[in-house]
Amino acid sequence: MKLDWLLYAATITALVVVTGKWHEESNSPPAPPPPGIGEMSLFASFTPFAVSSIINLPVDDQKIMTGTAFAISKNGEWIVAKESVGACTHPFLNIGGNLAVPFKTRAVPGHGNYLIAITEGAGRPLPLIDPANVKPGMRAFMPGYPGGQVGEATGRLIGRTVIERSKRGQPNEPVLAWAKAGQTEDLKSDLNQLVGGPAIDDASHVVGITIKEKPRRGRIYTAVPETVAAFAASTARAPDFDAEATITKRNYGIVSDTLRREYRVAQVGCIIS
Repeated sequence: MKLDWLLYAATITALVVVTGKWHEESNSPPAPPPPGIGEMSLFASFTPFAVSSIINLPVDDQKIMTGTAFAISKNGEWIVAKESVGACTHPFLNIGGNLAVPFKTRAVPGHGNYLIAITEGAGRPLPLIDPANVKPGMRAFMPGYPGGQVGEATGRLIGRTVIERSKRGQPNEPVLAWAKAGQTEDLKSDLNQLVGGPAIDDASHVVGITIKEKPRRGRIYTAVPETVAAFAASTARAPDFDAEATITKRNYGIVSDTLRREYRVAQVGCIIS
């Protein structure tokens, strides 16, 4: 019993030392202002979405923004967090200005915390990481729409753990825990509307799906890469491990803006009927 307590104490000490050593403030510059309604209307026909599927959003008090999504196949399939959709009967992806694309969803057996959103068209999907390359200390970047705003975060991997889902019907989930290392400057909210967005490594591979932040602990949690692979396997895409844009703690804001602009990462919302 004494040996067990010694091992436990050593493990806790190692986590404190390592995460303290990784502490940093690698913030990205504030996001550029969003395009106006007129500008977005001009470019609507140049998005990857079918023009006939694009709708005008209602006024602000008839819609809410709930999370982030990312393209998982070029056929119009996206990963979204189930909690971003909830009981919403009119979910959409915001494509800028007052324009949006409605989507339907389907489940992937064994992964009840996420859904596939289906639209008529999507941006080019991001490549996936080989799970063998996921190692403690690696860096990831989380682009999306925290607090309903354009923004992103970065963190260093601590390791795998399990989070308990408090809502009925949501199973406990194996996750990756990250030591938060930076975020968009002047962001006035927590990161929890990054939920459903991608966590990507320095070669733009998807490592996981962003779940939530625990600000007081300085932690960000994401799904494990095997969960992403299961969703990719349920689509028409072939496994893709090619590297893309190189991301660093200095340019991750710029790369994140590009992913949003190319409709590879999008904002999730709900029209309130």
